[in-house]
Amino acid sequence: MEYIRKKINLEYYTVRNIPKSVLIKNSEGKTVIDETNPKYYYGKIPNYKIDSEGNFILTPLSQKIVNTIDVSVFITQDIDDMGIFTDKPFVPKNNTLSIKPDNFNSFTYGRLAGAPVSFYYTNNVTVSGYTDDSLLKQVKSYRKDTQGNDIYVPNLNVSNNPKNNFSGVISENNLQTVYKIGANTNNIINTGVEFTTFKKQFTKTTDEYGKSLSFNTTKFVSKNGGWNQYNTSLNASLKKEEYLGIVFKPEVNSAVFINRGIEDIFERHEILSEIKTSNDIDTNRGGFIRI
Repeated sequence: MEYIRKKINLEYYTVRNIPKSVLIKNSEGKTVIDETNPKYYYGKIPNYKIDSEGNFILTPLSQKIVNTIDVSVFITQDIDDMGIFTDKPFVPKNNTLSIKPDNFNSFTYGRLAGAPVSFYYTNNVTVSGYTDDSLLKQVKSYRKDTQGNDIYVPNLNVSNNPKNNFSGVISENNLQTVYKIGANTNNIINTGVEFTTFKKQFTKTTDEYGKSLSFNTTKFVSKNGGWNQYNTSLNASLKKEEYLGIVFKPEVNSAVFINRGIEDIFERHEILSEIKTSNDIDTNRGGFIRI
């Protein structure tokens, strides 16, 4: 079960306007607010929906509409459908083809019996463009220079999987820093995405809220587009015979529990019933529990 914390701003439901009908003249002739007027709701959340003049909003049947505070809960479902595949006969071929047919296109012709995986390789596609310098901090060293600036060490692999992947600086000088993200350790040059961050060039833009942003201009190049020996393999897809055509019912996650805070005292007792040991205080409900 997944627990999601949601905060609701009650200000959106609180009345902050004063109708003219609640304004009166006092004995001194000054205009004051008649707080005893039934249409005065300033600073409150009325039990029923009202308009700007404090009048109840009615249904077509002249009934008052209850004022509710809505909580959006996203209900997900998992569908495991093994009956959507079309079974095709598999004819094994002992002799492997050595010459690729003219104009062979795997997207058009599909699987070619006896064809090795190299028949499906395509020419590399180079993709390039400009982005921000947010990935530069991923390849920095843990050390700092005497002035407290980040140090970038060439060939220092900072990947989480250094045996298979390389993420680090390729070269660095006074003008730019060149680094790779997600390259293969056996072929760093032709794999991964290469970034070049220029130290003396800046890009100014604005975010979606209109706030001004400025960062070092960064160019990226990816030369490993297409199908090649680093991202393509040739395997047979198998399904167990007893599972062919079986379709499982959708599993709907609809267990919704709403923590209403201080408004429901019984809910707190229900939460306490889930605590068996002192360790449960830290682990129960994803580490978020209000007693």
